[in-house]
Amino acid sequence: MPGIDVTTCLSSYRAEPRLQLPVRSCLVRQPPRQQPKKRVVFADVKGLPLITVCHFSCGVINPTEKLPSLSKVQPLVPARPMEVSRYTLGFSQPFLDHDRFYRCLEAQKVCLERCDIRGCFLQGTVQVHDEGYEKIVLIRITFNAWSSYFDLPCVYMLHLFRGQTDIFFFRVALPSGPPGPDGTIQFCFSFQSAQQIYWDNNQGYNYHLKPSDCLPLNSVSEHVSESPL
Repeated sequence: MPGIDVTTCLSSYRAEPRLQLPVRSCLVRQPPRQQPKKRVVFADVKGLPLITVCHFSCGVINPTEKLPSLSKVQPLVPARPMEVSRYTLGFSQPFLDHDRFYRCLEAQKVCLERCDIRGCFLQGTVQVHDEGYEKIVLIRITFNAWSSYFDLPCVYMLHLFRGQTDIFFFRVALPSGPPGPDGTIQFCFSFQSAQQIYWDNNQGYNYHLKPSDCLPLNSVSEHVSESPL
């Protein structure tokens, strides 16, 4: 068997070049996961959310559109005429004469400060001396010239404290119907503290009301009945 030249065979064989592919890693990089934000929802007894948000959309408003004039707008509530009282005060305001007011307050320990009529209500303030912690201030008022009367409590005004004196507020509804003659409605004040009672009855004349078409405000009628005290 003839011999084979190995060198000749190897020289005649030429290996074909191979394409070199890029080396890729087997590990796949994934983007980092974002942690979901925590959300707290409050529920009621039935498990429903406590707050429900509703979104409403309105129609587009034309900025060039003119609004109606106020004269053409009808009022929702018809205007009511202001109620005029049928009474007026039969005395001048006590606080206008400071000297007389403080003399009466020092002597009586209680004195009407101011008073006015608002519609069908008589209201005003009373000053009393700080004679003790517990105080009872009443307005005694009659609507039939002392055939009968009512004792109504006055309310302490905490924010109107003035050192050695306290202030009380009163508000009384006046009777409806036509007003009676002058002196029909009269009133005075009592102040009870430390088992003592002090009175302010306008120096024995009482405070009184009169029909609004009677004498001027500052004049005091001479026919007012005497105080029942």
